[in-house]
Amino acid sequence: MKQVVSKLALSAAVAATSIGTWAAELEEVLVTAQKRTESLQDVPISVTAISGEQIQDASIRGLGDLGAYVPNFSVTENAVNTIITMRGISVGAQQSFEQSVGMFVDGVHYGKSRQARLGLFDLEQVEVLRGPQGTLFGKNTLAGAINVRTAAPKVGEGLSGRVAASFESDNGKYFEGYVSGSLSDNFAMRLAIMDREIDGYLDNTSPNAWGNDMPSTDETIARIGAQWEPSDQTTLALRYTYSDFVRQGGTATVTTFQPLPNAPASNAAMYATMGLAFPTFQASSNDTYRDGYSIGGAALSGSDGAERLEGTDTQNHEFSVNFEHEFDSGMTFAAVTGVSSYEYEDGIDADFLPVEFIGRSDDSEYEQFSQEIRLSSDPSKRFSWVAGANYIDSKQEIDRLVDVRGSLGQPDVMRLITCPVPQLLGACGIPTFLAYSGAQLAGIEASLGLPPGSLPPGVEGLSMYTDVARLSRWVQDTESWAVFLQGTFDLTETLSITAGLRYTEETKKVSARTDITTGSTGIMNPVPPSVNPLLHGLMGASFDSYAHEFNEERDTDQLMPAGSINWRPADDHLLYVSYAEGFKSGGFNSVDDQNPIFLPDGTILRDQPGVGFEYDDETAWSVEFGGKHTFLDGSLRVNWNYFNSEYDDQQVSTFVGLGFVVANAASTEISGFEVDAAWQATDKLRLNLAFGYIDGEYGSFPGAGCTALQQDALRGLGITDSSAPVTSVTVDGRTCEQKFLGNGAPSGASQDLSGADLGSAEYSGSFGAEFVQPIGAMAWFTQLDVNFTDDYFMTGDLDPIDVQAGFETVNIRTGLRGDSWMLMFYGRNIGDERFATGAFDIPLASGSHGRYQARGEVWGVQAAWEF
Repeated sequence: MKQVVSKLALSAAVAATSIGTWAAELEEVLVTAQKRTESLQDVPISVTAISGEQIQDASIRGLGDLGAYVPNFSVTENAVNTIITMRGISVGAQQSFEQSVGMFVDGVHYGKSRQARLGLFDLEQVEVLRGPQGTLFGKNTLAGAINVRTAAPKVGEGLSGRVAASFESDNGKYFEGYVSGSLSDNFAMRLAIMDREIDGYLDNTSPNAWGNDMPSTDETIARIGAQWEPSDQTTLALRYTYSDFVRQGGTATVTTFQPLPNAPASNAAMYATMGLAFPTFQASSNDTYRDGYSIGGAALSGSDGAERLEGTDTQNHEFSVNFEHEFDSGMTFAAVTGVSSYEYEDGIDADFLPVEFIGRSDDSEYEQFSQEIRLSSDPSKRFSWVAGANYIDSKQEIDRLVDVRGSLGQPDVMRLITCPVPQLLGACGIPTFLAYSGAQLAGIEASLGLPPGSLPPGVEGLSMYTDVARLSRWVQDTESWAVFLQGTFDLTETLSITAGLRYTEETKKVSARTDITTGSTGIMNPVPPSVNPLLHGLMGASFDSYAHEFNEERDTDQLMPAGSINWRPADDHLLYVSYAEGFKSGGFNSVDDQNPIFLPDGTILRDQPGVGFEYDDETAWSVEFGGKHTFLDGSLRVNWNYFNSEYDDQQVSTFVGLGFVVANAASTEISGFEVDAAWQATDKLRLNLAFGYIDGEYGSFPGAGCTALQQDALRGLGITDSSAPVTSVTVDGRTCEQKFLGNGAPSGASQDLSGADLGSAEYSGSFGAEFVQPIGAMAWFTQLDVNFTDDYFMTGDLDPIDVQAGFETVNIRTGLRGDSWMLMFYGRNIGDERFATGAFDIPLASGSHGRYQARGEVWGVQAAWEF
């Protein structure tokens, strides 16, 4: 907390130097946080509003950059998901999860995390609403909502536009521009285009790598908007956005490379091969050493067995229509229609090492149609209200290939194919751990219902197949509808109450199929269980992967109330206390190694999903009280709030057996506060402060995954069957348990984190100062931002090795601005602070860990011209 005090003292000291100068007035900020245009100071919600001009000047390219300026809010990206975190609540690396923080662009809900990767440009404003927003914004907003409004063409104005070019270190190039104008007295259009290219900031030194710098980015976004205003009371707005985002390489680096003493055979194979083929390999937090290929990845595109580079190629199409008509009575009717879709191809070097061992490729498509209608009363009346209905229909498809290369990319290992029996493997130059032991072979025979000795020892080697893989297809259809009502009644001139209610019904249908396949018959030619039982036995015993086909359906309904009491002791001050509920809809696990049901006699019911396939809704409630204040004749604005929240049936990724499934395994209790302040200290100096504090713990979390050290200690006990139905070990003061099913198979290891700290940053925030000095017809401006955060855990098992220490980043912008031009020099993270946005255990390399590294310092220059 000492760092927090020092930063607040710094801001106070800077402010004190300007008190003697007459202050100018802050501009009024208008928001649509309650589905109608209001002053920020009149809305009883914790909201941070950032204008499009601020986003443009600060070179904020995406939601990840925006998080540094909003308290208790961050956006990170891992290999498969974009994660929005609000007040310590987020989602895991599971593509079927809905976000806990809903994103809305021009009134349309962006239902999937891939849509949150869209770049931010040519915007009017972004509003970040904290706390449950279920009444007006609907499902999947139980932690908050992001309300984005794109820049609109202005009816009645002549031709105008802007072009800007930026050049950055890492060979970054950024171009953006728009042109807007009226084609008639009541119709205007706007065209905006953005294009950026960035070379990688991680040096990949592996001789097997496809390139030296990772990750490289190439993104293009085009948006066309039309505005028709046939009368003063009617508006029709259309927006279409196309985005093409290509990234090659990833941000993952191996930061710890250390085998544990009780590593299983597959892990020992990884370490031994690394020792032979890459003896100089070292972990690094700044650079990487990987081949960067997803093995067999292009097979999904029809090129069987070909390689796909790690990275992503994503295309988004977003279309919206906003209609609004104001009646003579003061009532307003609004309709918002949205059509969204995306398609992407992902490749993941899933072993995160220079060996060619595990590769994953995803091809996915998503389509969504949404319609909302609203009717709102005259806001000047003593009782004002808004009522509406919402409908969403969507379809998500994921085709996935997870390929395991038995040779690990090393030709010598292929000699395993010619070895006649396991005892001779050493003579063939192959490590003996690539063979199955007698006990493992017996287990495979038992799982297949074969008599002992049925499998000849000459086929025990995994590498006899060259490649083995899981080929899966997952399709989910979602349909939901909702009705809502919220009203505000003025009890007196200074006291009002607001109450609202939303009812939602949702149906999800899913089809999930996984086939086991092999390079010997062609990766894209699945082998049914009846054709090759040995292959299925090997995949089950080694990777806990079983062929299956599930067809399931779930229905849910939720009622979400909200209310607040609002008091204005004076015109420039608002105090409020509120209560709100929200929910995030449940669904079905999209991971392809989801297990079917195993009967006690060993029978596998391949059409019936086991534990972890379906998960329930997550719910939340929150109580807040806060204030919004304007001081010093409108030059100082201070907004604050305190909250106390509880999240129940949290959807978490849980380790079961040798794979991850999902479950509703946790509840969380969180309290904290946020402060947003802005002071126009003088005509030339403006100061901003955003600060957030969180105190959170798991009220219940009995099914948390165990750390690598805990799991290694369990393996050291040597218990492999149900002779001890529950075994446990204690490492670093925390206990990990291993349970067994009725047939003696392990059901997974877990630890109970009930009462443990949530692991999110205790505090975070930013301080900014902007100084403008007129110079004749020009103005010289300088802006300084300091963003800071406390320590935070990056994995759900709360492994101490995966903690990011607290840090600060400093951004600076300075330049000259004229009536129609601007020249700026800027730097982001100018101290070159190295930090991670996430962490993970290296697959099949027990004891090793990796991190997703953020970009270091960036220097750039920007020139812009307006007309």
